[in-house]
Amino acid sequence: MHFLKVFLFTISFLFSIAGIAQKSPMKFGKVPKEDLKMSVYPPDTSAAAVVLGDFGTLEFFFLNGAGYRFKRHKRIKILTRSGFEQGDISIPYYSYQSSEKIKSLKIKVFAPDGSSTTVDKKDIYTEEVNAYWSRKRFTCPNLQVGSVIDYEYSTESNSIFELPEWYFQSDIPVRWSEINLEIPKWYDYVFISQGTTLDIIDRTTGTTNLVAGGKSFTTEVSYIRMVLKNAPALKKEPFITTMDDYYTRVRFQLASIRYPDEPYKDILGTWNQLAKELSESDKFGLQFTKKRFYDKALEAALAAVPKEGSEEEKLEGLYNFLLTNIEPNDIRSIYVKTRLNDCFEKKSARAGEMNLLLIALLREWGLEADPVLISTRPNGKPMPLYPLASQFDHVMALVKVGSDRIIVDATNPHRPPGYAAARCLNGKGWAMMKGNPQWIDIPAPFSKSTYFLQVGLTPNGDMEGTFTMSLDGYAAIGNRDQLAGDPSGQYLQKKLGTTIPDTRLDSLRFENLNDLSKPLKAKAKCLFPSTATIAGDFIYLSPFFLSRFQKNPFKLQDRLYPVDIPYPLKEQIIINLDVPEGYAVEDVPEPVRLSLPERGASFSYQINDKGTSLQLISRLTIRQLVYQPEEYAGLRNFFSLMEQKFGEQIVFKKIKE
Repeated sequence: MHFLKVFLFTISFLFSIAGIAQKSPMKFGKVPKEDLKMSVYPPDTSAAAVVLGDFGTLEFFFLNGAGYRFKRHKRIKILTRSGFEQGDISIPYYSYQSSEKIKSLKIKVFAPDGSSTTVDKKDIYTEEVNAYWSRKRFTCPNLQVGSVIDYEYSTESNSIFELPEWYFQSDIPVRWSEINLEIPKWYDYVFISQGTTLDIIDRTTGTTNLVAGGKSFTTEVSYIRMVLKNAPALKKEPFITTMDDYYTRVRFQLASIRYPDEPYKDILGTWNQLAKELSESDKFGLQFTKKRFYDKALEAALAAVPKEGSEEEKLEGLYNFLLTNIEPNDIRSIYVKTRLNDCFEKKSARAGEMNLLLIALLREWGLEADPVLISTRPNGKPMPLYPLASQFDHVMALVKVGSDRIIVDATNPHRPPGYAAARCLNGKGWAMMKGNPQWIDIPAPFSKSTYFLQVGLTPNGDMEGTFTMSLDGYAAIGNRDQLAGDPSGQYLQKKLGTTIPDTRLDSLRFENLNDLSKPLKAKAKCLFPSTATIAGDFIYLSPFFLSRFQKNPFKLQDRLYPVDIPYPLKEQIIINLDVPEGYAVEDVPEPVRLSLPERGASFSYQINDKGTSLQLISRLTIRQLVYQPEEYAGLRNFFSLMEQKFGEQIVFKKIKE
């Protein structure tokens, strides 16, 4: 890459390629009458809005170095009031070191009668998203059912390593989506595509006369056109990574360069080359291998954490030392902004900086520790085929303890070593072990929840008694997080109250709040008002209201993309219910056992009659984390049957004297 930078800054091409790619059939500000009059989109009559057209063109320029110009024209039809949210528009761009700039932006909003409103420049806002990205934001005025939003913008970038990715699909239907590119033969790009098959993929070549340094020559240009018609909406459902993993889209990564009279230059490289480059970077590898970047943090750690002891004790000591002295923020990047010492002195660090500093200190204490680069769930699935640092947005530590290597993510004082943050559970990570960088599985430990009720029914149908809870794994982590901001535990009463209004938990106390090696436990006196229905001589009760899955989370009849659950879980509910005085058990639900293929998930439900009391037990285990669309019907039916079972009633009948 250094060769390329030198070349681009020492040779200035004073020319531009004349575009001959397919031009957009839409003209800004000219909306056809049939689109203005449209009241429903025939392929999807339930759509709240539809993208009428989305056209992009990209061409290269050579003026003081290589770059590209990108132009986009998008038109959206509003069909119902719920489609008004499409009027809040954001255009992201890579603003780091002014790499990319938005050169022009025009927006018009058309009423159904054809009259229009132009969005004024003063109503377009620029926001800094993070150190690398910014965005233009605007809200379309005067929206009504039947409106058409028409906007067009262009950008220029002086970086050609990654071209703008193109989405053919979104959360609303897209009638026509098209991207056109003109790429000089000097550049070889890898096209990374996902999703449905495109309707049109055309690739043709032509020649262009160019002038550089007073010399004229001819070069070949590739013209690439990609089109998808009538793309269905993909709506967000529970249990996903990010919708970006499922939309039909294409990305472009520069693989190699061969300039005239210059040697071939491999840009994409290999994973070993990427490991070497990162190891030698003062924004990454040098930060935890050169003591000058972390010596102040080391000095403080030496005074606080003994170098003697077991590997487990050293890891725990350094882990707690960092989380006591530094507050991690939510900025995600694999790179250090300045120096690790600065993070320690300011007592604030990016999540990745925390883990790089942990790696440095662990090595000083004699432990084997290496960085693991990951793409978090909101960032999308990693791409093991392509050695691209840009696909990663977080770094964790891989630490050898005894004969095992465990993942450590020092970003939350309530999460013990061995547990990555839930948003980091995205399948695989790239471990930069010295001399042997490799992809590894990121383990997802079980989340375990057990709820126990010892209760009876009052004459007015309330359920009262004692409530006990035991949480382990991710369930414990989440509740410890909530307790940090609510030490009284009122959040728990509110949570239960969303199912049974006016729920009360009195004398609530917690155990093992700060001992992360043990389950988090809670016990309280409980009152669940109006749980039972009293009708004449009968009492009707549906007692299983504590389950996280009391309602089926999968609402769609069909799902076009996978279900992706972050971690396996076990949920157990045990209820010892006293039979109301003067009543006898009339009817109880039948026991049931459900199981998905290969025991990907299992559920059992049973009620034991003990004479003066009933013992109710439900157990749910989810082991399989990813379910493909063809497995969705079975998964949805599994949770539907479970919901039905939870809704079944116990019936008590008054004993006649």
